[in-house]
Amino acid sequence: MSKRFSPFGRIMAAFCAVLAFLLLVSQPAQAGNTAVRLSELYGVLPGHYTYVDITLDNLASLRGFGGFDLLIAYDASALNFQEATSGRLIDSCGWEYFTYRFGTQGNCNGPCPSGFVRLVAVAETNNGDIHPSCFFSGISGALATLKFLVTNDPNYNGTFAPISFYWLDCGDNTLASISGDTLYISHRVYDYVPGNDITGQPGYGGWQGIEGSPDCLNPPNSQRDTAVDFYNGGVDIAFVDPVDTRGDLNLNGILNEIADMVIYTNYFLSGLDAFPVLGREAVIAASDVNADGKTLTYQDAVYLYRIIIGEALPFPKHAVGASVNAYFQQDSTNHRVVVNCDLPLAGAFMLIKGNVTPTFLIPQVGWGQYTNYDGTYTRILIMGDHGQPFSNGVWFTYQGSGELEYVETTDWHDASITAHITHIATDCGDFDGSGSINIADAVYIIRYIFNGGVAPIDIHGGDVNCDGSCDISDIVYVLAYIFSGGRAPCENCK
Repeated sequence: MSKRFSPFGRIMAAFCAVLAFLLLVSQPAQAGNTAVRLSELYGVLPGHYTYVDITLDNLASLRGFGGFDLLIAYDASALNFQEATSGRLIDSCGWEYFTYRFGTQGNCNGPCPSGFVRLVAVAETNNGDIHPSCFFSGISGALATLKFLVTNDPNYNGTFAPISFYWLDCGDNTLASISGDTLYISHRVYDYVPGNDITGQPGYGGWQGIEGSPDCLNPPNSQRDTAVDFYNGGVDIAFVDPVDTRGDLNLNGILNEIADMVIYTNYFLSGLDAFPVLGREAVIAASDVNADGKTLTYQDAVYLYRIIIGEALPFPKHAVGASVNAYFQQDSTNHRVVVNCDLPLAGAFMLIKGNVTPTFLIPQVGWGQYTNYDGTYTRILIMGDHGQPFSNGVWFTYQGSGELEYVETTDWHDASITAHITHIATDCGDFDGSGSINIADAVYIIRYIFNGGVAPIDIHGGDVNCDGSCDISDIVYVLAYIFSGGRAPCENCK
């Protein structure tokens, strides 16, 4: 949740925060420990992009790393995540794998953060003659940069939007040793106010704050080391005079017209290239049609369509309530996507990594069904008719090969619906059904971790080092086994 300051309090807070930040960046991690930090930014204008660095401070340590898995939470009403890029350390050391996934986390229960982004990197994939030159021993620098679009909702003017590390299980916010036999976990966690130790706080306080209090330090058959201190950050949003142009995506001064809907459709099919470079941030700000502070969402597009056809009024007061769950299950064997939700849905926006050709089995009504392959993803937009919402079942079959990686959905009443992606379980270890353990299986384990525990995959199948969980150390372990003659998957993997 974003936190509000009075004007005087904000000035004093900013002064103190800048002073404290200078002290913080000059303050090393506790002796011998590694530190991972999220940067703090001040005076960021609403409706503008901002960039938050994730930095590693390993100057006080000689330990090296073969990979990391970071889970970061943020207020999606204040900050709209755009992308993550690898940092100087990963690029200069020649690490071979970096990726991210954003959206909901399926195994988060109770009052969960509204936004998550997970980042995974692996140093060595042994896919050629070129290998990493360093493993971060005794050095510091940027691991990655997160790009956000700051909301233009005037209710967030003068607030601070925290960005924090978050723990759902023992594999979150961990670094693996070079060989994958040791998992480095949190020692202490500090809030964005320097010196504020929040270790043990539910969700935010390291492995000590995980629901159910699992013993992450002493699992069987593994080695864990509490060697990492985590420091949270955030974005201070500046005061500006509010300007409201919601629904005017073509910036012609006319709100909520059919031309705006065409532009929104083109965005889902082509991405940000659908918007002109000049004025792009203004178009993005205008995309928050339902006034919930989140831009470029499928929920906004459905609301715009409802306004155009006269079924809804502009600028509702957004009703915040409990989110309903919708499950989108990909059956890769039978090449189909099955949907299950307690509410009838307006449709969905999906990204399938790979080139697939869907055959829709749901009625072709309303705004329509659109697909486009952009070179990496098959982008699918489905938007039906408010009088004929879509029910559960097989929505489409497809030809080609690809993995469902992202889904947004809502109903015709602007409900907050959390879309979960699930997959049909596969045989242990050999996740892609090729009959052998190879690099494709390591990639599958990475994607399993990204799904946040939602996919019904036997946890033992990915727990190749038998430490009781499927995490970044298993990825490093199986890669070492495949390419470097490392130890085979343990006997308990079944």
